Amino acid sequence: MKADRDGDDGEIRHESVFRERWRDRQSAATRPGELIKQQGWINAGLVTLGVLSAAGAVAAGTVSAAQTEALPAVAQGTTVTATRDGGTPPARGAAARFRDASGTTQGAVVVEVTATAVTAQLQRPASEPAGELVVPKGRQRLISVLLPRLR
Repeated sequence: MKADRDGDDGEIRHESVFRERWRDRQSAATRPGELIKQQGWINAGLVTLGVLSAAGAVAAGTVSAAQTEALPAVAQGTTVTATRDGGTPPARGAAARFRDASGTTQGAVVVEVTATAVTAQLQRPASEPAGELVVPKGRQRLISVLLPRLR
């Protein structure tokens, strides 16, 4: 450690020799106007990060996610009737699922669609009559799901 005596007020100022050598070593390796020399891998890492971000944005813009709608339904044997309240109707022959009040889920196929009801055929009789019919509603782009305010 070096000690310098300040001439005006007699105060002793200490400065670390290690710090001075480190500062000289760091500034000797830089060009004029450059504060810190960057490691070589930093540029490669930034380029990789940029490429991955661009690929993620493209994927989010092109990939779509399926949407479903749960409709209140009543089952009788292997037939389920659900009430619908507008919106996009499911297509005939579309795969659906019936979930009863106990949480048991089984597959179904949409056989009839009207303005107010959807009828589906179950694979086997339902154990409980009340439940909900989960039908496909359509598809939505993944970017709209993740960032809904960007429409």
